[in-house]
Amino acid sequence: MVDSDITSDPSDITSHPKYRHFRDECDSVLLQFERAQEWADLIRQLNLLQKTLVKYGELPLIPDKVLVAKRLYQCLNPALPPGVHEKALETLELIFSRIGTSRLSRDLAFYSEGIFPLYRHASYQVKSKLLDLFQRYYVPLGPRVVPCLPGLVLSLLSAMDDVGGSEYYQRAIHLLAALTYCTPTHAIMSAVWGRLLHNASVRYQALTYLKMRFPLGTPSVHEVAPSPAARGSARGSSRGSANHGRLTVSR
Repeated sequence: MVDSDITSDPSDITSHPKYRHFRDECDSVLLQFERAQEWADLIRQLNLLQKTLVKYGELPLIPDKVLVAKRLYQCLNPALPPGVHEKALETLELIFSRIGTSRLSRDLAFYSEGIFPLYRHASYQVKSKLLDLFQRYYVPLGPRVVPCLPGLVLSLLSAMDDVGGSEYYQRAIHLLAALTYCTPTHAIMSAVWGRLLHNASVRYQALTYLKMRFPLGTPSVHEVAPSPAARGSARGSSRGSANHGRLTVSR
């Protein structure tokens, strides 16, 4: 991910000589999504969108980002085949990697609309890509990911449904530990308890996570150092959070 934007002023980018061509080509591609008749058409349009983004890779601003997010949301419909989901996630990663952390933290919520509900319906290959996306772009935002925590926690608790020590289960545990380390305690706990209360599909996983987080017989008021896995996953996130040194998942 780009650590800093090329320019902090969008007007500087929109006045770039190539920006108008970039905007017009994006508009043309986005218009074609409305004419898609089958899932293969969506893959073709996503390929065209990716090519356009790569062609103007020096411009870190996405024209009509709300419509772009809407079309990507359309392509993350659980009823569509895994190939469409994979291509949409590739496009999202391309966008996340170019717009910089500042714009990403501001725009993440509407890009994530179709991402968070997808995990429960995704194929194994798509599940892996989703967890990669969370690890690379969500957790490193640290406290700036807080507005997205309810949906993000829902996805990670859904991944805990893959029990038996599976790769997805372990990765979900490590990502939750990383979020516990790099976000305020009240925010992450509010997200977990919210899923416990309002999402029956992940209620058991939420209870399991809370039991690991606060094991019986362990004084929860004492603070312990976060695990190396949590530190590693949260590397690059803001260290200014008031949540340093919170409890982590017990092994």
